[in-house]
Amino acid sequence: MLQKSYSEGVGAGFPLTQNIRYQLAKTRVDDLFIKWLTLPQTQKLVHQLIKDVREGKQNNLITQPNAFFTNKMTMSGMSQSALLSSPNKKSQGPSTPPRADSFHEIKQRIPEDLSQSLTQSQIIQKKLHVEEVQNYDLVAQFYFPTQEINLQLQQEQNKIIHEIFGKAEQIDASHFEQITTNLCGLCKYLTRILMTAVEGTGNKISKTAFIKYWNQQLAQKEPKQRCFHILKKPKNDFIQFDDFKPFMKILLEQHPGLEFLQATPEFQERYADTVIHRIFFHLCRKDNNKITWRDFKSSNLFDILDILGKEDDINKIRQYFSYEHFYVIYCKFWELDGDHDFHISKEDFSRYSSHGLSRKVVDRIFDQIPRRFRSQIDQKMSYEDFIYFILCEEDKTTIQSIEYWFKVIDLDDNGIITGFEMDYFYEELKQRMDYLNHEPILFHDFVCQMVDLLHPENDILFKLSHFKQNLTVCGVFFNFLTNLNKLIAYENRDPFQVRNDIVDHPDFTDWDRFAFQEYVRLAMEEENQEQGEVFEGDNIWDNEDSKQ
Repeated sequence: MLQKSYSEGVGAGFPLTQNIRYQLAKTRVDDLFIKWLTLPQTQKLVHQLIKDVREGKQNNLITQPNAFFTNKMTMSGMSQSALLSSPNKKSQGPSTPPRADSFHEIKQRIPEDLSQSLTQSQIIQKKLHVEEVQNYDLVAQFYFPTQEINLQLQQEQNKIIHEIFGKAEQIDASHFEQITTNLCGLCKYLTRILMTAVEGTGNKISKTAFIKYWNQQLAQKEPKQRCFHILKKPKNDFIQFDDFKPFMKILLEQHPGLEFLQATPEFQERYADTVIHRIFFHLCRKDNNKITWRDFKSSNLFDILDILGKEDDINKIRQYFSYEHFYVIYCKFWELDGDHDFHISKEDFSRYSSHGLSRKVVDRIFDQIPRRFRSQIDQKMSYEDFIYFILCEEDKTTIQSIEYWFKVIDLDDNGIITGFEMDYFYEELKQRMDYLNHEPILFHDFVCQMVDLLHPENDILFKLSHFKQNLTVCGVFFNFLTNLNKLIAYENRDPFQVRNDIVDHPDFTDWDRFAFQEYVRLAMEEENQEQGEVFEGDNIWDNEDSKQ
């Protein structure tokens, strides 16, 4: 009965205007007709017809139906009524379809008749296409894909080139530095790299070769794009680790703040590697040794390079290039690397932060859950791996750090940290606090604090998005589950001292504060050793081991 009622309702017993098939076909035809009106050829035809009407000319283009449609209907052998009739029953509707509206009538009713089949934006777009466009030829070209955008700027750039080169056909690096800074807008330490890109050598460069390279590669780019272009290899569209090495070599040779390292080539190499690893930590979000233009554009590396070319004190450039930061990272690694083979084992690593990390966390890290090691030796952490870890451990306000520690705590890798997982890691820290006769923090109180800080939709179900929306409090959450020393330090913190630290260094990140404090400690320790004194640390766990 349902099938019969449906067929009867579709094909017979209803006026044609209420027929469902007719309405669907009409809507489809209207859509196709509007698409036809928006074609460039149709627009040209419409404008020609309007022009002929204004000039009083007669045009027979639309008086007769197109032979193509006439032949199609004839060859099909199917009547128009058959197309509209039901396949199950003979049509009882009109034998011929309604009269088609004239071109002018269809044009006038486009916004009204199609309001149910098109969105509002589509209606406006179709109407604008059909309406007459006035003063079209008066719109000046505003996009020049293969030409100079600003002719005045081009003249100024050519003037700079001719003033610097003068009558000489070739200039050396000292003179070409003005081209790098004044014309290209780049850091002066990129001069030789730019010369190598133009001539293949960093000694001298000819005026003809540079003008050719400038017009083909750099003229139409902004300074940040030029920097990215000359740092990467010509065949690649990304920057790799080795692409920074020529730049770092020049920096170590020429920067006044790094002159003292010239007598120690080994430390020069370590410093260069540390800087590059720090750059990739912040820029290479996919951790695949490839910095794309999108990564480079959204970072502050270009601005830091600009400051690097103007600042002689390398330690004032805390991001990436600070020697003090390198010194802290290298010394922390050296303290753990007992045999100094530049790889640390799990036992070596467990001594980090005076055994502050729990054994469960150490196991997760060496199981390579948060990040796969780059070390070539199995179950050994390389210097690169340690740099990534310490940047995540000491500054838990970065996206990279949050993702790192979230993977450590998320035992089942389902993207949610539950109360069970939190209790699993907190249990070990609680036992260690009991061993130290330190009053433990109730797990229930800790969970309530975290819920108040992160505001999850469901209690004790923390997602990665909750942490990314509250970057400033992520350190508290992860420190409570992973690091005993930081947990106790947070509970015993002096709020006035915390406020004073922020007031004294308002632009410092958590990493900057850690590196500053550690550098002062290491400097005092070195001074005491020079005076023949022995610096006693506060490693209570090592003391217990020695007693046994």
